[in-house]
Amino acid sequence: MVEEESRRLHLNEMQLPLPPALFEGLDLDCVRFYPPEELEEQLRLQIADYAGVDPSFVFIYSGIDGLIELMYKVFWDRAFLIHDPAYYVYEHEALRQGISLSKVKLRFSKLPSDFSVQAQGKVTVVVNPNNPTGNILMDETLAEKLLSNVELLVVDEAYYEFSGVTFAPLLEKWPNLAIFRTFSKAFGLAGARVAYMLAHPKTVGLFSQYSEVYRVSTLSLMLAKNALADTSYVTEYVQVVKTQMERLINALSTLHISSRPSVCNFILVDKDFAEFLVSKGFKIKFFEKWGRLTVPSPSVTEEVIALAENYRRLT
Repeated sequence: MVEEESRRLHLNEMQLPLPPALFEGLDLDCVRFYPPEELEEQLRLQIADYAGVDPSFVFIYSGIDGLIELMYKVFWDRAFLIHDPAYYVYEHEALRQGISLSKVKLRFSKLPSDFSVQAQGKVTVVVNPNNPTGNILMDETLAEKLLSNVELLVVDEAYYEFSGVTFAPLLEKWPNLAIFRTFSKAFGLAGARVAYMLAHPKTVGLFSQYSEVYRVSTLSLMLAKNALADTSYVTEYVQVVKTQMERLINALSTLHISSRPSVCNFILVDKDFAEFLVSKGFKIKFFEKWGRLTVPSPSVTEEVIALAENYRRLT
């Protein structure tokens, strides 16, 4: 089972075991009961402290995918704009719900100069840093330019812990800003399905009106609380990712295998090499010209480098 998990490099999941402290104090018998409001409120206070916002700006939900689905329900009659490529669920869910979603092609992995013009009056989504290109698309200057132009700016910060880039300080100034974050990536809780939105209380209220009564399971709330009680393991994991990414990129460069680093927890690699890794039992996410590879643990990084050397000898 562990060997199979170590080869799951297609979903950008945590590649190290979670610390035992994360599971301390979990009351498994509590699953007999619906999630208590006080537990969610405790987590809301922790998130507010972690993000540096007032608790009224925090909305907890079941994964960013759930927030995306809810966003379209709340603003079902609005026009949406997103860059392309972006996290695929934005387009998938828009199609499923019959939402008007326009896409603007990135130019050399950057937002085009007229993006703010095309965004005027729309609910606009920017995945920052972007998945799958792995780079920062927007700085504070562009964000404020968009905020003065759009109905709502949704910034997907799923990889915030890796990039360190956030627009949370702008929330007090701009009531039409919403930020999506998750516990699935750097916190390693992908299976728990916990995410949150940072937004003006009015936006939080709108999302609450359309959401389920019990949004996140009791055990998931407990896990998220434990994760925020001591985030040192997150800091350590982010550093491991950066170290192994540099190691992997340098090795691939030496072997003349095309690759691109990111400010997230993945790299892009030559598609032929990605297919070679798949033939060796790895799971890789494919795009038109690249394969996306989650940065592995140190031991698996070593294995991937050895396979890269073998691949270069064969080609």
